[in-house]
Amino acid sequence: MHSPPHNLRHAPASVQRDAWVEISLTALEHNLKVIRGYLAAPGKTKRPLLMAVVKSDAYGHGAATVGELLEAAGADYLGVASIDEGCQLRSAGIKSPILILSPTPSWAIESALDNDLGIALTSHKQALDVAAAARKRLQSPALKKRAAQAQVHLKIDTGMHRLGVKPEEAPEILEFIHKEGALKLVSVFSHLAMADDRQAVEFQNARFAALVNTMPKEHNVLFHLASSEATRLFDFTHYDMVRVGLYLYGLAPTSVLPELKPALSVKARINHIGAVPQGESAGYSFTWTAARDSRLAMIPIGYADGVDRGLSNKMTAFLAGKPIQQVGRISMDQMLFDITDLPEAQEGDVVTLIGEENASQKTGSINLSQWAFLLDTITYELACRLRARLPRIYTRTRGK
Repeated sequence: MHSPPHNLRHAPASVQRDAWVEISLTALEHNLKVIRGYLAAPGKTKRPLLMAVVKSDAYGHGAATVGELLEAAGADYLGVASIDEGCQLRSAGIKSPILILSPTPSWAIESALDNDLGIALTSHKQALDVAAAARKRLQSPALKKRAAQAQVHLKIDTGMHRLGVKPEEAPEILEFIHKEGALKLVSVFSHLAMADDRQAVEFQNARFAALVNTMPKEHNVLFHLASSEATRLFDFTHYDMVRVGLYLYGLAPTSVLPELKPALSVKARINHIGAVPQGESAGYSFTWTAARDSRLAMIPIGYADGVDRGLSNKMTAFLAGKPIQQVGRISMDQMLFDITDLPEAQEGDVVTLIGEENASQKTGSINLSQWAFLLDTITYELACRLRARLPRIYTRTRGK
């Protein structure tokens, strides 16, 4: 059996593909601790609950494993985008309260109830549909042992105009829920369109606060408005609970926050090295031409894995502590890097596309926000793309 190449000591041995994503559980725990610090505002006697948003497979980090970690670390709620995502978490053994943040189709309400999932109501019709399904469930002898009130969460449109009932329509729906014995109102919430802009946040918060102030205290309902950025920047949006997604993963939309640690790394092994003479080109459409006799390394990762073709001839990665440039058009399954200045590089060596190459030695790092800048997009989109075929490897750093 051949011995591993010289810099594979930190590469996972169980991966059968030469490209993978590494997720640091240590970083996730660190970020959760930082976020809890945001909630410890001076003068507050009660710290808000924390909903960890794990939709879109935990932003590409793996919802089952991340959800299990966050549940164990004390997250009060988990948030998902669809009933399928909620059911997957239940199948993974997660017991925490889960809220489906988007509308649940009428034909899937029964499944949501079977899996004890919180249902977001964004219209009067949805309230009627959930009530009808819940009443049928409560009246069914076959379901008697597991029948319970449907846990519902009313979403208010405070100005984003994407989902939710208008504030002036809320009292009628709230009265219906209160009188409907098959429904239990757990929370009232809204969503911010510009969570880093004080003026925009204050505009939406004023509408939300006006509704909060009309709610009878004895209803014992949770109110939540803040997303990651509002949680950090504006403590007046904290209310009873905050919904944090991107920050849990150590990411910001277009930048880097020094107090957070990105949890996600993308790595691949070189599986071919070839020579390209000066003046000849490489890759589809010959978008790169060698200015000198060159040595190119191929790694088996491409746009089918979520690496955007728009990064072609723009990306930098790290190999053996040194930056290397991606060259040629990124293919569906492959991409090339110029390793001419690294004659010691060989097949099997690990290339770091995202993340720290060697955290202990700090030889080099690339954050997802750098890709976002090159592509004029946000880290949310790029993290969610990295999930189609890449295996996930979870790591934990031992405490000192």
